[in-house]
Amino acid sequence: MTSRGTGLTLSLGIVSGFIGYILWLVTIGLNTKVDDVQTILTNSASGSTTLQISIVLISLGLVIHAAGLINTKGTVSSTSENIGIVCIVAAIAVWVSSIGLVVALVEMGEKYVALAGAGDAATAESIQIAGGFTHSTNVAANTVGGILAGVGWLFMGIAYRGSDAKGALSFIPLGWLALIQGVILIVSNLVISPLVSIEVASQISGISFILIVFWSVLRGIALIQEA
Repeated sequence: MTSRGTGLTLSLGIVSGFIGYILWLVTIGLNTKVDDVQTILTNSASGSTTLQISIVLISLGLVIHAAGLINTKGTVSSTSENIGIVCIVAAIAVWVSSIGLVVALVEMGEKYVALAGAGDAATAESIQIAGGFTHSTNVAANTVGGILAGVGWLFMGIAYRGSDAKGALSFIPLGWLALIQGVILIVSNLVISPLVSIEVASQISGISFILIVFWSVLRGIALIQEA
């Protein structure tokens, strides 16, 4: 892949994935608690089209981003860079594989709303329980993916720190930015989530995801300009 291709896939892929993630958050509800299964199912049913769009954007975006990231290997040849890329790609694999659970939530949500409206409370409750297990699995997968990504970006930061690799804004050090991304993800998933709440941890992780998009776009534009 050329430098231009690497830059495009690295930046556009993560932007697509982030847009899909925002659509998913808005559809489920920004203030919806992770254990509020009834609201999650109801919102999944009412926003089924938007969720399907977000699933496509997240899946394709992250896979394309992974391709670009893999192709940057050798920029700062080191063990840290190898570990970083492997961990980030593993995190993406976890996130993409778990996206199917969102599809299941949409299906269950539509059935739940239909049965609840028809007065079949017993069956609706059974679907709600199944939806709770499905959503819990999705939350667990996102946590594992977050930890892997945190470790990956931490090692990427170590690799890029002090290197000559620059982003579109040369005064922003890519190494330190990656280190910050990794630390935020690790702390939010390993410390904030169990000690405070999953909701707060998710909000803090969101800051890291914004920085990851920023890092990828900066590096991607720089690679395009080099071409």
